[in-house]
Amino acid sequence: MKKWILGAAMLTLALPTNAQELPQPSPNATVMQRIGLTDFTLTYSRPETRGRTIFGDLVPYNEVWRTGANACTKISATTDFTMNGNEVKAGEYALFTIPREEDWTIILSTQTNLWGNSGYSEDGDVLRFNVRAQKGDFDDSFTMGFQSLSTKGGYLVLEWADTEVSINLGVDSESESAKNVARALSDANRAYRNAASYYSDQGDHEKALKTIETAVELDPQSWYTQWVKAEILHASGDNKAALKQGKLAVDMGQKYYDSVGGTFTYRAGLEKDMKGWK
Repeated sequence: MKKWILGAAMLTLALPTNAQELPQPSPNATVMQRIGLTDFTLTYSRPETRGRTIFGDLVPYNEVWRTGANACTKISATTDFTMNGNEVKAGEYALFTIPREEDWTIILSTQTNLWGNSGYSEDGDVLRFNVRAQKGDFDDSFTMGFQSLSTKGGYLVLEWADTEVSINLGVDSESESAKNVARALSDANRAYRNAASYYSDQGDHEKALKTIETAVELDPQSWYTQWVKAEILHASGDNKAALKQGKLAVDMGQKYYDSVGGTFTYRAGLEKDMKGWK
């Protein structure tokens, strides 16, 4: 008898963890949506009504709700955004709510590892605001999703039973687009600059000069690109032009570091190099 019990216990311990996975009454859901150039990810659980009265009963009014079931609901964004006009930094947040019959309090919190609202504290809040609660079509399963999308924003909509709550989301697509363009130009400038240095090292100074001119056109404010041009001029044997170009690069570098409150630590080394060009 003891051997049988021991054998059964060992068999139980040997079962793989995933053998214990069973269907959940409130299954998890993940919704991913790009709005403009911002990627939103929403993770939550979806309880069903199952004939129950939801708001004001199963989900009490005036109490913090996990906004779903099981673990707390989480929302993340890859860029800064606004929620009902309130600025929010890029990152991941827990989404709690306080339902009431006519309006809801929406809460973004840094407490993203809670089971439900157990352990919730207002100290973790980064944002609180109220939105109107409206009557909508009956939804048996709690549903969250993104609607009315444009390049500038949309709505995060919560629906369950006959209640619907919409939260305005805003994104700055123009600013993100400008950053992407600047990044692309910077990458292209770097590629041309590296290519110009390579051609110069290979002795093809004519090709090097044409290539570095393209890099300068892409980013004329880059003191380093201007300096690489000076080095290429020196390598080509045009020391007079190299010295003039080198001084331009050093002056631009000094101006840049002064503007950001930094120290132009490269200056001494660059000026030392130029002394050897005379």
